[in-house]
Amino acid sequence: MECKYCESKRVRKYGITQSGTQRYYCNECKKTFTFTQPKFSDEIKEIAVRMYLNNVGFRKTALFLGASHQSIQNWVKAAHLELKKATSELLDEASEKHDIIEFDEIYTFVKKTK
Repeated sequence: MECKYCESKRVRKYGITQSGTQRYYCNECKKTFTFTQPKFSDEIKEIAVRMYLNNVGFRKTALFLGASHQSIQNWVKAAHLELKKATSELLDEASEKHDIIEFDEIYTFVKKTK
């Protein structure tokens, strides 16, 4: 068990909530928390993102996977932020090594005159 705030391993049991779930106390950051299993696995979240990328709407995806449409939106946003972070890191590495040149799809011919 590790603290969900500071990820410390110095955690101890700290009683039970009214609903019967175990509470924990972090000796590092002095916060209490409960551990709950995620309702949906990472595979389900990946399926939801793939469905979104294949033009399936949020509500239809939510209907198929048994989640709320807001959860689907949150998963897609999180995947977008991860992708944005990863690509910016790659671009930063590439720009340190090489110059980046952008091209347009327009092709023009310029005649030289003497």
